[in-house]
Amino acid sequence: MRDVQPPITNDEQYRGYQLALEKLTKVVEAREQVLFENRHNPDRIEAARGDLLNILRKRQGILDAIRAYEHRQQSA
Repeated sequence: MRDVQPPITNDEQYRGYQLALEKLTKVVEAREQVLFENRHNPDRIEAARGDLLNILRKRQGILDAIRAYEHRQQSA
């Protein structure tokens, strides 16, 4: 399950996606910490899992777009 991002069409967009990936990686780390902190609270752990899953899907979509662009650039 991934969030699909628009394809990258130029180097400027590529740099923007890389910056977004860096930011989302930091958000993932924070959400992982929240999940860890709530591991013994049944009410909060489900919300923390959902938050983490949501951000991981967005991050994976960006990773997929970056990889596809890099692959196209190498093939060109």
